[in-house]
Amino acid sequence: MIKIQLQKVDIPPNGIHPALHIRLKDQLVRMVVDTGASRSVLDVDFFRSVFPEAELNQEQSESAGVGGSGLESFISWISSFQIEGLEVNDYEMALMDLTHVKDSYAQIGEETIYGVIGGDFLNQYEAIIDYSDFSLTLLD
Repeated sequence: MIKIQLQKVDIPPNGIHPALHIRLKDQLVRMVVDTGASRSVLDVDFFRSVFPEAELNQEQSESAGVGGSGLESFISWISSFQIEGLEVNDYEMALMDLTHVKDSYAQIGEETIYGVIGGDFLNQYEAIIDYSDFSLTLLD
């Protein structure tokens, strides 16, 4: 079990997003924790810059969510990434253009978001989000 302190991102006028950092190939990458997202997603351009040799498999249907719809999406595998002390290996990640998300965060002066930790990951690790102390507990 690992308990992670989440970052509270204020979204005007009255919203919040929980966020965290993952370590991906020696880079700290900020992600939103989104229980409404069915899958975890990385920005496709960012993914290509970090893994230029990776094979991207185009999905048959377009994706919706994270502030957009009708988005072309891909799938690829990440050999490993870390969240705090948890090492995640051979993880299938959805990839799509998240420019609209990055632009939204830039408009409110926030650090860039490169992806979303979604329901697939949260379910796999039996995640518990505690808003009383803004933490995420993962069972491994």
